[in-house]
Amino acid sequence: MADANKEYVLVTEYFHPDTASTGQLMTDLAVGLEERGLDMTVLTGQPNYHSGENEKQPRVSTHEGVQVKRIRAPQVRQSSIPRRLFNWGIFTVWMFVVMLLGQTEKEREVIFVSNPPFLPVAMWLACRIRGWDYTYIVYDLYPDQPVELDYIPEGSIPHRIWDLLNRRAFLAAKHIVALGPVMKERISRNAGPKFDESKVEIIHNWEDEEFIQPMDKEENWFSEEHGLVDQFTVLYSGNIGDFHDLETLVEAAAEFEDEDVGFLIIGEGDNKSNIVSLAEELDIKGDTVEFLPYQPWDDLPYSLTSGDVSVVTVKEGFEGICVSSKLYTAMAAGDPVLTIAQPDDDESRIVEQFDAGIHVSQGDVDGIIDAIERWKSTPELVEKQGENAREAFEENFTVDESIDDYYRILTK
Repeated sequence: MADANKEYVLVTEYFHPDTASTGQLMTDLAVGLEERGLDMTVLTGQPNYHSGENEKQPRVSTHEGVQVKRIRAPQVRQSSIPRRLFNWGIFTVWMFVVMLLGQTEKEREVIFVSNPPFLPVAMWLACRIRGWDYTYIVYDLYPDQPVELDYIPEGSIPHRIWDLLNRRAFLAAKHIVALGPVMKERISRNAGPKFDESKVEIIHNWEDEEFIQPMDKEENWFSEEHGLVDQFTVLYSGNIGDFHDLETLVEAAAEFEDEDVGFLIIGEGDNKSNIVSLAEELDIKGDTVEFLPYQPWDDLPYSLTSGDVSVVTVKEGFEGICVSSKLYTAMAAGDPVLTIAQPDDDESRIVEQFDAGIHVSQGDVDGIIDAIERWKSTPELVEKQGENAREAFEENFTVDESIDDYYRILTK
């Protein structure tokens, strides 16, 4: 039951109207918990993701009953790594100061996400000084991610210091939220032998079942506008980052150059220029493979349902470090899911468990070709696996299902 004398403060870099998936998820979480009776306040920044209008928001506002407070510090659009690092540093330091000096008349409990990368350490220290409990939501596991990306050497002094501080943040947390079993295992391993793994709750990310619903391409204006109705379309929509194996997908696409199979890649990210260059080298950009930027919010119910199958991909080595929220969107759309990942990754396990698609390992170009040819020649398989995906989504991965789980752990 909700405590009327307690304030819950959600600290997140992204919040409505930011276009980042984290912003959409955190908006759902804050609004959903407020609707369930918790006194929610959000501390966030100005919209600064690398797509969208990023219109400046008032410093204090209310969004669907949730009080939203934004930092005064300068933030810039995240169109490059230096700009992103600038925003991360500004946001983390500013939030630490706000939490350290902020006044509250109620008992306070803090909820924060693992991004920006040093935010968990800053929040752990602030909460330790102020004596507040906190829930740590792990979307990306640090310092594992920059180590896998070769940004910092494994075993180096920066790696060991960061790992030690993040371990302290795990040990002191009241609750930790992992996005899947593999991530939970990795958190428990990183936190060390003194860690109580029972404090880790698995709560999957979600999609709004009313917002994203299956739609026939013939009735979808987005499919009509982009010439997708009369071809078999393989859709990827989301971040095009260094930890998404889109290279294998594009290499497989070259084998369908003369067939009525098209690949649509929607999104932005640090690795997009490399993926576009690869398509150009293979002479398939604009024909077999089309690239589009992130789509406006109001268009998402149409763009995300414009494919015949949807792709979810994670590079090898990132098992348990991150879990793609695109999986739940694809399942909500009623599409079979092509997972390009390790067989024991969380995404692959879900797709296999519900027979909601086909799993292929990273680098397996022939496996992708075989999967697409199988779907294309067997429409009833596409229909069946799409139905399985939507049914599994409705039973396990809706916004209400997940936010009920958050409410349960925060109030127990």
